[in-house]
Amino acid sequence: MAKQQRGSTRAQNRPSASASPSGKSPRPASSGAWQPNRVSASKKRSGPNRTLAFTIAAVVVGLAIVGFVALQQLGSVPTGSALITPGGSNMTPASIPSEGRTLGQANAPVTIDLYGDFRCSACYAFTELGTAHQIDTQLVATGQAKLVWHDFTIIDLNDGATASRDAANAAWCGADQNKFWLMHDWLYANQSATEAASAFTIDRLLAIGQAAGMDMTTYAPCVRNGTHDAAIAAEQSSLPASVSSHGTPSLLVNGTYVDGTFSAVSAAVTAALSGSPASSASPAPASSASPAPS
Repeated sequence: MAKQQRGSTRAQNRPSASASPSGKSPRPASSGAWQPNRVSASKKRSGPNRTLAFTIAAVVVGLAIVGFVALQQLGSVPTGSALITPGGSNMTPASIPSEGRTLGQANAPVTIDLYGDFRCSACYAFTELGTAHQIDTQLVATGQAKLVWHDFTIIDLNDGATASRDAANAAWCGADQNKFWLMHDWLYANQSATEAASAFTIDRLLAIGQAAGMDMTTYAPCVRNGTHDAAIAAEQSSLPASVSSHGTPSLLVNGTYVDGTFSAVSAAVTAALSGSPASSASPAPASSASPAPS
């Protein structure tokens, strides 16, 4: 299996911190380090004249071809069996104990609940640009808090695919071998910068698992059969209201929503340890539309 070595320089194959992780236009400087994915609202359609429409279509097609080639060269669109190997400071520290989807000491005094989607580009930024590493090393490794992962398959909800669910199931299959956080790192390393479902086909999830060192005798049938699909679906029906409204990634500290910056999470953990109620920070502006009305 060919594997592209990324190591501690993973960011070189993705947009810089000043640009949107999904390859979109840069966010305003005041919007913070990352912005959550939201459930897309329906968009109004306009009616340009035919000449303008043809011109726009030609430009869009040209840009799409150039963009596709560029993304392939960057390694952000899956091509064949090439995989990116996670490494360096972006890896979840193996020295931190874990059980299932919980990272850290089971009796840690504070619980940080993290809701994410393995296709989510904002989650990639949260994971790859340092915030997750700070939480892991400064709050979880020190025994102040434990980190619990929850699936919010928001990209599936937006585009009708099942790749977010399938990737989540693959991570659960890794958890069956007590390797959830290893799969977590491999999945984020190999997601598409455009959140494309093609990054997480069943065949590619099998290849990722094999490259990550899973026991394929149990991992492969778990992935193919969607062993944990029902549990993942059940979690979607019981999301906290603050998570549903804020999108991914969302973090709760002892049940209270906080902004997804390390300073906000650290302050909330410190407050919880001192017995003070954590305050809910204002969320960063959304990079996509607000939730569609029901």
